[in-house]
Parts: sequence; C-alpha cells; structure tokens
Amino acid sequence: MAVLDGIVVLDLSRLIAGPYAAMVLADLGARVVKVETLSGEEGRYFGPPFFEGTAALFHANNRGKESISLDFRTSTGRVILDKLIARSHVVVHNFRPDFLEKFRLGYEDLRAINPEIIYYAVSSFGSDTPYALKPAVDGVVQGYAGAFYASGQASDMPYRIGVPIVDVASGMCGALGILAAIMAWQQTGRGQQVELALIDTMFNFMTGKVAEAVIDKHEPLRELNLPIAVPSRHFQGADGRWFSVSVVNDAAFARFCDVIEHPELACDARFASISARISHRHVLLDMLPGIFAEQPAHEWLNRFDRADIPAGPINTVSQAMADPVLAGRWTGHAALPGLPQIPFPSQLTHGMRPLTDMAPAPRLAQHTASILSELGYSTVELASLIESRVIRTDAG
Repeated sequence: MAVLDGIVVLDLSRLIAGPYAAMVLADLGARVVKVETLSGEEGRYFGPPFFEGTAALFHANNRGKESISLDFRTSTGRVILDKLIARSHVVVHNFRPDFLEKFRLGYEDLRAINPEIIYYAVSSFGSDTPYALKPAVDGVVQGYAGAFYASGQASDMPYRIGVPIVDVASGMCGALGILAAIMAWQQTGRGQQVELALIDTMFNFMTGKVAEAVIDKHEPLRELNLPIAVPSRHFQGADGRWFSVSVVNDAAFARFCDVIEHPELACDARFASISARISHRHVLLDMLPGIFAEQPAHEWLNRFDRADIPAGPINTVSQAMADPVLAGRWTGHAALPGLPQIPFPSQLTHGMRPLTDMAPAPRLAQHTASILSELGYSTVELASLIESRVIRTDAG
C-alpha cells in the first residue's frame, strides 16, 4: 500500500514547479488528474529534446498522472471542473491572481465547493506583493535574486545557472508543503491554503550570499573557490582534464599537502588553519595549478581517493552518462524505451510506487472520456461536449 493511496490530486498547473510537486504525490500513491487546455499544456512542447513528439521535460514532470483536456472557462466546462474539485483532496495551480479572480478560482471559491480542500498555489514573488502580476520563470527569478552573480569570477559576465534549479527545487519543496497539509487534514479534518513563491526557493540557495551582503556590508564575492573552504574548486591536470577537489578541515588539508607532495604547506602559518587559508587563499591558489599540471587528472583523483579527500572529475553530460555507476541511478521504463528516467531523490522502502510501475506521462486528453464517465456523463453527452469544444478526447 502506498502512502497516499486514496488521495486525489487535481493538477491545474503547468511547466515544472507545480507539475513536479504533483508528480511526487503520484509517486507516493495519489491519483493525480492533470487538467489541460484543448491544445495541451505548453510544457508538452518545451524542447528539444522530444521523445515520440512530446518534450522530454514533460515526461520528466508528469509520470503517473491522468490527462483530461477541458476548457473550464466555458460555463459547461466550469461545471465539470467544479465536479472534479468536489471529489479532490488537493488542488495544485500556478495561476496569477488576476486569472484566479476572473475565473473564481481563489481559495475561498474552491473552499465553497469543497470545504476540506488543500489549495496549493505556486507564485513567482508571492500572491500579495506588488510583483504578484509580474510574469516570471526560472531564469527571471534567478536574475531578481542575484543568482547570476553567485557563480564565476569578478571579471565574468553574469551567468545563469544552466538547469531549472528554481523550478525543480520548488517542486520538491511544494510536495513537502502539500504532504504536511495532508497530514494536518488527516489529524483535524481541515483543509488549508499552501503557497510557495519561487523567489523564496532561490533565496534559500542564496542564504550565504544574502548574509554576506547584510553582515559584511559589501557585494558578495564572485570566486570559483568560495571563501568558506580552501582549496575548494576545480583544477586542470597534465592531460587537460579538469577535476574538482574540496578540503573542508585542517586534518584534510594536511593529507592534501601530502598528496601534492608539499607537506611543508601544512606547517605554513598562512595555511595552518581554515581562517588562515581563507585569508591567504589567493597565494595558495596561485601555487596549485602548476603543481596539478605535473600529473594527469586521473592520477590526482586516485591519490585523493586514497587520502579520503572529496574529489571528482569535471564531466560533460555524456561523460557522466558513460559512467556505469552514475548511469545506474537512472531507470528504464518499458513504455519509454531509450528515455532514461530518474527517480525522486528520497526513496521509501515501503509506501512508494516503483518508478517502473508508474504510468508514463499521459497523452493529451488520454483519460478525458473515462474521467467524465466516472462523473456520470453519457456517450451522447461526451459527443456534445466535444462538438461544442468544451472537452477533447484522446480520439481527437
């Protein structure tokens, strides 16, 4: 039995942050019904890459769901949506406040239909701030938070983090918030509103940078070696390959000095403690490239492994996937041959659906007919709804 067996989730969200959170609930056993427009959620078309005509990103955020294609902006479509809300425990959305007001989709509106509803809303900057109506996506949020200046060196142009870190992390955090609300509902019988702001997710990654600006009263430093542990960055071996190594305490630094065959550095007053190494980091970092250029990267990595010092290669994505240990973290799916699937990071021993048992992301409108049949709609009524463009079925 899965943890969320019997829980019904209505997923009105799109792209990544909302859909990912709903997908985690499906992993845990919830029935997740994804409501899409007649043309389909835009995330279906976010590519390349595509797998069998659907964006790989959509597959990664929507496994285990059912798809109903519905125009709930019409009066007839809204009746259907209200019936879905009435039988759901959780509603997930990322609509802006103006859309919610126009189509009566706010928390109080849905609570009038289902008093115990758990109402999960994803916003960019908070639904009650002056930025509430500002359109934003992952990269825009990174820019607002100062994250473009959190990587690289002082002389570099601003750099966006090259993966949707805000969206995926928000999906993970959102699933946690919804689970907490489900637990509260199970204890009290009361639903509630849960909101996640993407900017808060990014600021959680930025706590050190924010503290530096507030406490030290200066713009946070941009360095490849973050000044919290030294050395902690990447270097190039004699073969041209890059590797990363991090020394997090004084005992490790002594071992590090033995590995690079310069034990005298461990006794140098400039490097004898964490604070001293941080203060004199540029002196130490100027020494290391020449030392590391004497041996190939794999030799240094073997030495660091033997010395129990965190180190690893700087792989390209293809090189990472060629590593059998890393590639072993991915899972194949019979319905998606050739498209690797990655499980949710937290895996329960009991109470979670194996990824291989999960249905792949649904085809657009794949479950419209079956879901409406559950709601009591006849074949004749379905045909009328299709003709009036209130719904779309998998047949067209």
